[in-house]
Amino acid sequence: MNLLKLLQRVTYTGNKILYIDGLRFFAVVSVFIAHFFDYYSDNYPAFDEKFNISKYKYTSGVGVLLFFAISGFIISLPFIKQYVYNEKKVSIKNYFIRRLTRLEPPYILLLILFFLLQVFVFHSKSFSELFPHFLASLFYSHNLIYHEMPVINPVLWTLEIEVQFYIIAPLILLIFKTNKLIRRTILLLVIFGWSSFNFIPNLGFKNLLDYLPYFLLGIFCADIYLDNKIEIKKHIIFDIICFAAIIIIFINPNQNIFFLTIIALLTLSNKSKYFIKLLERKLLYIIGGLCYSIYMLHQKLIYLLNAFYPPNKIFFNNYYLDFGIKFIITAIVVLVSSSIFFILVERPTMKKNWWKYKDYKKLFFE
Repeated sequence: MNLLKLLQRVTYTGNKILYIDGLRFFAVVSVFIAHFFDYYSDNYPAFDEKFNISKYKYTSGVGVLLFFAISGFIISLPFIKQYVYNEKKVSIKNYFIRRLTRLEPPYILLLILFFLLQVFVFHSKSFSELFPHFLASLFYSHNLIYHEMPVINPVLWTLEIEVQFYIIAPLILLIFKTNKLIRRTILLLVIFGWSSFNFIPNLGFKNLLDYLPYFLLGIFCADIYLDNKIEIKKHIIFDIICFAAIIIIFINPNQNIFFLTIIALLTLSNKSKYFIKLLERKLLYIIGGLCYSIYMLHQKLIYLLNAFYPPNKIFFNNYYLDFGIKFIITAIVVLVSSSIFFILVERPTMKKNWWKYKDYKKLFFE
């Protein structure tokens, strides 16, 4: 049994864009780091006050926005191929079945697990208190109903936004029935002008309207990616741009600069000579491919591990060593747990018609 093979994603078509998984690595690692900082500043406020680690929480938002852009990129590819290049027609029915059968089983399983743990193991909330929140999260509507982060697993708020995008994406992508100049002009005007439009209502809770430009950015990049796939040769200048972009994206909060760095990373990485080799290193693209499992598990595991540490214990009475030791322990536990969950739950659901498999060895281990 090849463990590394079992840790790699299975795609519906068999095609993979490895550098996109490499970018997912940077996204999910940044989210993990930010949430670990959250945990550490919550439990050791003196360390936070002294070293101001709260400022690194910005990276969590960057990782999420990068995920949104990647989602727009990946979702739009088959539609662009259909509308622009007259390739295989996208079945809307299969599109939604694929989203449902691919994403729902891992999501629901972990939602149930965390619900049961909080009610019956940790007794942090009663059944009657938590069950309505469970139902709201089950139907991706916690943000809508409660106007707050999901109680059972706070990180699920982003998946609610993702689902809203998946629902309307086929309608948005009808824009590719227009010519190149029109669709790209419209996309860029909306992307860069969205936050300036006064007619967009403030609904008081996180929703797709708040984040639509990032999905549209991914759609715009997918159009450029397919159009220039052969025309531009690899060049060292694209390495310089991409290496600069991956640094700038995590240190500069300016929205327009963020948009430009995303465009560079999604459209120029495959034109670079060395940056793409970094993104396509096996460790990076495997961890990037585990991002869904890691994302849903990591925050709960970070705080769960705290229960196993002696109260108020600082290893070696040194905050730096304590922070480093706990960070490494947490990263290992999250990676191992996510890998197991990926192999046993997420990866099987990536296979076409996985529910029809009668040979479980093929379903889980091939």
